[in-house]
This record gives sequence, structure tokens and C-alpha cells, in this order.
Amino acid sequence: MREKIIIVDDDTETRKLMVQSLLEHGYEAVGYAHSGQALVGFIHSYDPDLIILELSMPGADALNLCTELRKFSDKPVLFTSHHTDDYLRIEALNRGADEFIAKPSCFEVLLARIRAHLRRYKRAFPVNQRHLILYPGLQIDPTTHSVIAYGKEVSLSSKEFRLLVVLAKNPNRVFPTETLYDLIWNDMKHGDIRTVMVHIYNLRQKIEKTPREPLYIHTVRGAGYKFNGSVSLMTESLDA
Repeated sequence: MREKIIIVDDDTETRKLMVQSLLEHGYEAVGYAHSGQALVGFIHSYDPDLIILELSMPGADALNLCTELRKFSDKPVLFTSHHTDDYLRIEALNRGADEFIAKPSCFEVLLARIRAHLRRYKRAFPVNQRHLILYPGLQIDPTTHSVIAYGKEVSLSSKEFRLLVVLAKNPNRVFPTETLYDLIWNDMKHGDIRTVMVHIYNLRQKIEKTPREPLYIHTVRGAGYKFNGSVSLMTESLDA
């Protein structure tokens, strides 16, 4: 099966040339001129192996798109741009990009970087584990909507599961309660955001060994909630 690559670039000539060149090198490649929610939805369903974003698109669309992608995808994201502004490069990496490639750059260099990131991703995520979110004592499978905590499968509601995935895919990122509500209950704009607190409580009861002293989901007083990204270092007594 050919690896799938999406190129998002508003320069028609550049976009078409990159798509054609990648096709000639054995990849399945598609190009888009603009980012936006329609593209986010397509990427979610198409599930590409790698995404290339042109940073110079108007309205910081590429940066915003990268932020959205990192809510559901851990696939490699490469930024390309003529910009030499260090702030933009740093911001791209902070938003979740894996690499920033300055233009002009010959296609052979870009191709080499693509191959390197695809190899790295395959090593980090074997085929049989590629969709799993793994932490010590916790396994989350977004493809089957299943969760195993401390060796036992737990039953979560659809909202609880989506909430857990958003937090676990963004370790150490603090999510305000309002943001979590908008992400998970986006079809209920005028509901009660206190439902987030109820679902966090229920999640802790189901996945935490000691819910009153949670290992995974932490409350950041006055700010919101975050998933403990240091849990991978805290393996002692997890199997006790």
C-alpha cells in the first residue's frame, strides 16, 4: 500500500509540482489550496501518513490547522516557507510541527526529509500499535473506542471517551473547562459547562487507581485540566 501525503499550499504551481513529483516516487499525494474545517474533516477521514503545510498562507491558517490536527493525529507534519522569521518557525514547532524546511529547497532534500520522518514514525509506532495511545497502566484505542486501565477493560460513554482522547493526545497541555466543552459538546453551545467537571469525575472513577489522587488527569487550579505527560516516568507500583 502506498503511503499517503497531503500538501497544503496556496501556490498552485508549487502544489501541483510537489504532488506530481511525489506520485512519480511512489506515494499517493493530494494537494489543497487552503486550510479550514472542511480540510480538517477530510484529513481526519483520509488519515494521511504525512502532511506538508506552507506556513505563508494568509490568516495564520497553517498554524491553526496544525493545532487542529494535533487534537486527533500524531502523524508527521512538515512546514515549508520562504519566511526567515524565527518567531514563526518556533511557533510552528510549538503548534506540533515535526520540522521546518526553509524555501527554496530542492525536491531531493524534501524527499529525503519525508522518508526520514516516515521511517521514524514506523519505528515509533509498529503497525499493530499505530493507533494506540499508550501510557503505563493505560491503553486507549481510538479505532475501537476501547480503554484498558491496569489490565481491565473499562466502559466509557462516547463523551467520556472523546474527552479522554483529547487530553491523552495532548499531554501537559492545560485545557480550560470552556475549551473542553467546545471541543466535546460543540453541538450544544448553550449547555452547562459544569458537565465537563462531571465527566472528569466519572473518568477518574473509571481509569484511576486512586481517583482522589489521580495519576493521569490533573486539575490545574483556576486554569482547567491536563493529562500528566510525566506519567511515563512514574512506573513504580503501577502493577502492584
